[in-house]
Amino acid sequence: VGRVNAPFYMASTQWEAGSRKSTTSSASEGRQRYQELSSLDHFSSGRQDTGSMGYPTDGFASEAGGSQQQLQQADELTEQILRRQVPWETYQKADLISDRELQLIKRYDKQERPTQQRLLLETEEGVLYVNAFFSLLRSIASEEVVQYVLALLEDMVKEGGSKVVGLLKAATTGQGSGDTCAILLRMLQRPDWFTQEKAAFVLSSLLSFTPAAASPATSAPLAAMAPSSSSSSAAAPAASSHSVHTFVEWLCNELRRPSNERSEATAITCLSMLLRDQETRLIFLKHNGISALTQHLVPGPKIQELYEACLCAWLLSFCKEATEEMAQLNIPKKLTEVVRQGNKEKVLRVALMCQHNILQELKQRDGERYARLVSKLIECGLHKHIATQRLMNSYTDEELLASMDWLTEKLEQGMKHEISQFDKYADEVLSGTLDWTLFHKQDKFWKMNVQNFVAKDCQILKALVRILQSSTDERTLEVACHDIGRFIHHYPHGRPLLKALKVKPQVMKLMVHPDPEVQKQALMCTQKLMLSKDSLDLLDLT
Repeated sequence: VGRVNAPFYMASTQWEAGSRKSTTSSASEGRQRYQELSSLDHFSSGRQDTGSMGYPTDGFASEAGGSQQQLQQADELTEQILRRQVPWETYQKADLISDRELQLIKRYDKQERPTQQRLLLETEEGVLYVNAFFSLLRSIASEEVVQYVLALLEDMVKEGGSKVVGLLKAATTGQGSGDTCAILLRMLQRPDWFTQEKAAFVLSSLLSFTPAAASPATSAPLAAMAPSSSSSSAAAPAASSHSVHTFVEWLCNELRRPSNERSEATAITCLSMLLRDQETRLIFLKHNGISALTQHLVPGPKIQELYEACLCAWLLSFCKEATEEMAQLNIPKKLTEVVRQGNKEKVLRVALMCQHNILQELKQRDGERYARLVSKLIECGLHKHIATQRLMNSYTDEELLASMDWLTEKLEQGMKHEISQFDKYADEVLSGTLDWTLFHKQDKFWKMNVQNFVAKDCQILKALVRILQSSTDERTLEVACHDIGRFIHHYPHGRPLLKALKVKPQVMKLMVHPDPEVQKQALMCTQKLMLSKDSLDLLDLT
């Protein structure tokens, strides 16, 4: 069974919904087969919203995370730069641009946006206009002109979507234009952030573009949109491997050591475009990108930045090499906290689907690591957080609900397996070191296994008492007090046994322990030792 996928945009969501209605139950597994969408619609809608799921729709500046004030300031600076009057004739007289390029630039510059889009998309000279502006980047070093041209190119893409990106791609793959990516990469080294950000946007647009992206979303079948890992080598990013390597390295460095207050948000947005390609994911791994990304998978006020970071993690979860590293770096655990605090459906969706993919990959390849990860997620309370999200919200998205159902099923199976493993609990107690693992707080575990505490001449019960007498570890002491209290509650004749083992004096000593959690558990245990079961039930201490 493959891994779950999520459409990036509503058009493909509608296509999937229609196709699901016609499938049989035997095809339900096929629905989750490896089906990733390319960057088909990343730019296709220009400045318009694409749907309620909130996937990136509004161009680069609005996609990038960060405060509204930062976004507003960035937009105002862009508009200010686009109002500049550039003396194009001066550069023509200096032989920096040709007569023909001058004509094209003057015909396009300072026109209304609808007119500019018509010149690009409704005439045969669209590529020539784009070539003319790229020619300026090749020949003119003036910071003012470079900023202006990059802002203009960004504006082209925001307005025209994937069709304009196709023109940009055509302008950079023709004869004599192979240096365009190198020029944009050099601009990432310029001192002003405006140039770096715009160059990063244009470069991400070019390197993430595939021919299918120029097709209308409503007419493209899902199978045609879903590049597999074997076919990704033919995609645009793989053809510009050196440029991708260099660019990804720059993005990872910006994640680790930001050069600007918007660096991290910009880098994450670029990666959310680039990581749709399998080759680029492997390049990202080579530059230790996952460790750089991990620190951004933390709930906070920057919802869009968190969403795009989770989107990057989800894209990486389609790469088996990446899933291993993500599991090692505890990304599923980090995403559990995202799920717990998730107040946006789009964030919750990609976080859960990323966990789904990682678990499913481990389940297929390494059953032992899968079991350990399931146990860890249970301890983090993922199943409870999913249940809370479903209780508090009326979700209707089929893919989100499918991920919730799958994860809940696997976690419940893991809980049943854990609860039945008394030997594992016994090993923990006999080791002399306790932690808040699953066993200690599960009523089912105590109901099923309480008789095992008095087996073999009360071996496990005596081991708990020895821990109270000899351990100096705060966590171990608090868990031991808790477990003795649980034993009292679930074993009918527990108090006489514990009295014979002289437990009460040991527990009462811990009521004045320096650690407040040890004090709390010791107090609760003492109450259970002294009160009747009926009284305890009334107090609801358990």
